[in-house]
Amino acid sequence: MLNEKNEFDIQVKDNFLNKKDFEKVINYMKTIQWNAKDLHYEQDTPEHHWFNKDCPKEISDIILKEVIKFFKVKILKESLCQYTFVSKSEKNQIHNDAGDRLNFQIILYLEGDQNIHCGTGFYSKKQDNSFELNTHIGFKPNRVVSWVSNVYHAPLNFTDDFKSRKSIIAQYLVKEIRC
Repeated sequence: MLNEKNEFDIQVKDNFLNKKDFEKVINYMKTIQWNAKDLHYEQDTPEHHWFNKDCPKEISDIILKEVIKFFKVKILKESLCQYTFVSKSEKNQIHNDAGDRLNFQIILYLEGDQNIHCGTGFYSKKQDNSFELNTHIGFKPNRVVSWVSNVYHAPLNFTDDFKSRKSIIAQYLVKEIRC
């Protein structure tokens, strides 16, 4: 997360879900048929694109329950909870998700290559508006990574070693952020 001093406080937890819940999440993911209509991209940053499908209520409730329990936050609103599929890209897709509807987010890695280059990079914005990689978290199934929405981040899908990955992303408006 990013506190008032613009210092990173990214949190990582392996084995986030218990085995039964993780299997439910994975089993539902295996039923998803990814197609062109599921391609999402930001109009402001067209290089930031991915495939997504909303999680059914049963899955989003599992994620929500564990987020509240582990991070000890009071959720005011769930902005989104989606399965995502990210494939290789030629360009880095650095962005942040800052906005009025959210201030806290997570990614839960589900399926992919357990490789440092298949995870997520977190960036510092320099005075010349360029970005510098500050921290990167490798991919591991059932690993959750959290941060506040104004932190610049990107999948590491531009690296030579990147393999496609499937994850869940969830974004929340929370009352208090533990920093």
